[in-house]
Amino acid sequence: MSQLLVRIAKLSPPGKKQGLCFTGMRSLTTAATPYMLLKESNLRETSGNGAVVDLNWYDPRKDETVQIPDQTLPEEFLNTMKAGSSRGWVGVKKSHDSAMCLTNMFNPSASVSSRKVISLPPWNDSRDGLVSRISLSAPPDQQDCVVAARTPSSSFSVCRPGDSEWTHVPVPVFLTSMTYSETDQKFYLHMGTRKKEYEGPIDLIDTTSSGFPQMSLSQRFPLSGIPRIRQEELISSSKPPYQVESPSGDSFIVYRSDELLNIDGMESTRNKEPSFNRLGCISKPKGFMVFRQDPEQRIASYTADIGDLCIFLGRNESFCVSATEYPGLNPNSVYYTGVDMGSGFYDLSSNTLHALP
Repeated sequence: MSQLLVRIAKLSPPGKKQGLCFTGMRSLTTAATPYMLLKESNLRETSGNGAVVDLNWYDPRKDETVQIPDQTLPEEFLNTMKAGSSRGWVGVKKSHDSAMCLTNMFNPSASVSSRKVISLPPWNDSRDGLVSRISLSAPPDQQDCVVAARTPSSSFSVCRPGDSEWTHVPVPVFLTSMTYSETDQKFYLHMGTRKKEYEGPIDLIDTTSSGFPQMSLSQRFPLSGIPRIRQEELISSSKPPYQVESPSGDSFIVYRSDELLNIDGMESTRNKEPSFNRLGCISKPKGFMVFRQDPEQRIASYTADIGDLCIFLGRNESFCVSATEYPGLNPNSVYYTGVDMGSGFYDLSSNTLHALP
């Protein structure tokens, strides 16, 4: 799990990807950009509280790294872990106690004067001390914001900024992530790969009486239309699929396949689960397959054409944007970033992976 939760105090060399994506923000120039957040670099000790670092992002529209040097990390952010991102805000949790907060200081659109740290209730879930994903129903400085959190053990909890404690929601299945649907105004919880279909209720405990949005398990329909040439690739995919909603409300399921390489870059084997624990081997993405969900026919159809859409995957709330609204993005593509897969984009029409150096 240390591969998912990155310690801020232990900084990596420039250019290493951290696996968080942002959307709905202003760039350092004039236009909006869905940045990929990279690790901080060049840690310097200070005589006062905190530390000075260089903050780094990757701008996929310009295919270049953006850096703001000499930024101060408050002392409260040292010895912490990033717990995912949503709506341009990053969840931060102390490594050795229950303190947790949200901040926009890693958002390149936030000026020094507009940076905020918003406290959350202490993380009091005895089942798991970590938080690996967050999702926000609205920016946390808005009154109607609800924060959803998921742990590696698949527990699910919600709160509002200002609450004294988290509300823990029983979940009958293993979860991989969650997203807030603007269309339906509810949290959708996404189930991991399962050996048999879950046949229980889709809607979980009704929390609307407490002022929380409804929480429902997302439906995943049987896959159809898979090209023969890609069937083996899908069977060998060992990672849980991603689920993402387009701006128009369409639902997509995204499967990722990997190849296993020796540390010298030579291919070791395919069709086996990639593992960083396998001596002398690393894994990297081989490709992505997208399925468009049809709730009327209750099938998920393979597609290599999502139009001008771009899907973003990382240790964040997965999202989808229009390349028309963000000139410079490669349309009909899946952008990805993460400790376990590096960064780059995958062109669906040509089945071509473009890994970033």
